Amino acid sequence: MKIISYVFLLAFSAYAQLLSGGNFDVIKVNGVGISQGKIDSLVKQFALAQGQGQNVSPETMSQIRWLVVNQLVGQELVKAEIAKQGLKADAKKTDSVVAVFKKQFPNDAAFKQELKKSGSTEADFRKYVENQLLADQLLEKKIPYPKEPTDKDKKDYWEKHKNEAIKSDTIGGIKIVLNIAKGENAQAIQDKKDFLKGKAAEARMAKANLMVLMEQFAIMAARISEDPNASKDGGIMKKFLPKTQGETFAGAVKNLKVGEISEPFVLDGNKVMMFMLTEKNDGKYESYEHEIDYILRLESERNRQMATKDYLNQLSKIYKVQYLNKDYTPPEAIGK
Repeated sequence: MKIISYVFLLAFSAYAQLLSGGNFDVIKVNGVGISQGKIDSLVKQFALAQGQGQNVSPETMSQIRWLVVNQLVGQELVKAEIAKQGLKADAKKTDSVVAVFKKQFPNDAAFKQELKKSGSTEADFRKYVENQLLADQLLEKKIPYPKEPTDKDKKDYWEKHKNEAIKSDTIGGIKIVLNIAKGENAQAIQDKKDFLKGKAAEARMAKANLMVLMEQFAIMAARISEDPNASKDGGIMKKFLPKTQGETFAGAVKNLKVGEISEPFVLDGNKVMMFMLTEKNDGKYESYEHEIDYILRLESERNRQMATKDYLNQLSKIYKVQYLNKDYTPPEAIGK
């Protein structure tokens, strides 16, 4: 089951707030209007989520608007095709998705309170989930999700591109640091090591791909590392030579493979450090395998997005799409 993110609730919240809105339509799909207010509300909420409270540039706002418009138009086209085919939602799957989402809240009352903020009910939310599942069902039938890259796929990619890899002794990674106070005894230092070992175990338990693991580890570093810059840079150490950090550091990370986390070690006598290796530029396939896997997955997803856009354009020939305002007409609008 795909992970349901905060964005899922964000989209539903904006959608629910505008169900009864009286805003004028700027787009019509198969006779169904999409209002300016609905688009603007979604754009605003997505921009807030993406900017994490910071101002978003006008260029980014435009990109978000075009993304929202295409998503809304695509949703209406898919809904029209679902109705035509008479597809019905799987009740058990709907129950499962709703249950997974509820688990993200402390209790049922908190979940309902969140829905209430947007003026909606659990029944509204369930209907929204049903529509999302039906859309996935239709699109999966037309455009299957790509298979995971095989070892052969990754090695073939490496053979084609290995000459592009710059070979050097540099590495990259993410550090988490706990300071050792003056006079701390051996037990206190060991406690710090054990604490970091526990955090490393938490990260490994996720069994996520390297990109997700890197993001989680950087967030962890920003939260718990006592390095003065950690809250800003997430403990990320970009391409550097291990020996520049001293012999102890170089020895601690020497045998790490990309994606591995070191045992906690004492550095310079005044800090306990743990390091995740995220980059090793030694020219060996094993050091680039995670990156190649990510690249191939990204390419597959882009190809699927392009195929989805083509399919939606086909549907737009069946179900009329009208753009009534140039400010809400993307440069590459569906159906244009």
